[in-house]
Amino acid sequence: MKKKIAVFTGTRAEYGLMKTLIRNLHESSLFELFLIVSSTHLSTRFGTTIEEIKKDNIPINYLLEVEINTNKKIDMALQTSEIIKVISGALEEIKPDYLVLLGDRFESFGAAAAAHILGIKIIHLHGGETTLGAIDNKLRHSITQLSSFHFTSALIHKKKVIEITGSKENVFNIGPLVLDGLLNLKLISKKDFEDRTGFNFGEKNLLITYHPETNSKDLGISGFENLLEILKKYNCNILFTSPNADTGSDKIHARIIEYVGRKNNCLYIPSLGQELYLNTLLLFDCIIGNSSSGIIEAPLLKRQVINIGNRQQGRYKFGKVLDTKNDYKSISTIVDRMFKSQSKIIFDLNEFHKEYLNKSPSKKIIDFLLRIG
Repeated sequence: MKKKIAVFTGTRAEYGLMKTLIRNLHESSLFELFLIVSSTHLSTRFGTTIEEIKKDNIPINYLLEVEINTNKKIDMALQTSEIIKVISGALEEIKPDYLVLLGDRFESFGAAAAAHILGIKIIHLHGGETTLGAIDNKLRHSITQLSSFHFTSALIHKKKVIEITGSKENVFNIGPLVLDGLLNLKLISKKDFEDRTGFNFGEKNLLITYHPETNSKDLGISGFENLLEILKKYNCNILFTSPNADTGSDKIHARIIEYVGRKNNCLYIPSLGQELYLNTLLLFDCIIGNSSSGIIEAPLLKRQVINIGNRQQGRYKFGKVLDTKNDYKSISTIVDRMFKSQSKIIFDLNEFHKEYLNKSPSKKIIDFLLRIG
């Protein structure tokens, strides 16, 4: 009898990380996959990323629409309650053996709460990580407490999950899920990138992905404002992607639109999709902001990264990252150092394949699912 596996995704980031796992579950004759899609995937403001899922030819079993507001703190709480409500109905219909969740978002927390109350075992990916500058930190640990099986991205995170749960049972370190995306990555040229996005490469090219810092009084917006002011001094081309759906993202989004509207060398693309985003990391000179991709993906690719503020404070870095505080002087100093730097490390995808070919995180998860009852 096929095992029923439900997978929940509410954001572009988690879908990109889980894409290979979702595809492998769908293509296997031993599992019955139920893909549940909600939240920002259905929002035009966040890039209508449901289209990426459709392009991957993965059937979507449930589309759960929720109202997305980011003006007040209560909005995240209300969205969480709505997620619990709509996913409870879906899970009650499916009655899956397991629900797969990734990370720390309030959407995933809502899904975990619903599954736990319904008695459905949860498989949690990327638990045990630390982000002291965001409310996600405790949400992630809460999901860990609600989960039955844990797959972490690093040994330090495995140890943290064991500490949280008080048990070594069913805790496995498999590496970051982005390894699957990198193992399957099709490289494109700068010309291809320009044709597909409309971005024009210059002498210096920056990718900025900046999210609200939900544990800060000003939500980290002062750091973003300082960054924008500092970049006016430099000759560079900039690509912005959308902030996530946390409280304060509307203010960051508005400033991006205003900034891009005044400058010919800037472009805003809400969501690039995983393949284009990973290629962006390789093609651009520096990644600036406070996204987890600057802590995990970019360092794995040996790219230059400037991480601003406290959002990712405490998170294990998968390579070299330049950290800076939110204030103008600190950001200005490190940005100036980046522009003066002439060093550029070439990422060798063939060497990467040799190192990680037999270390696919998705394969390890599926092998485990085949073993358990």
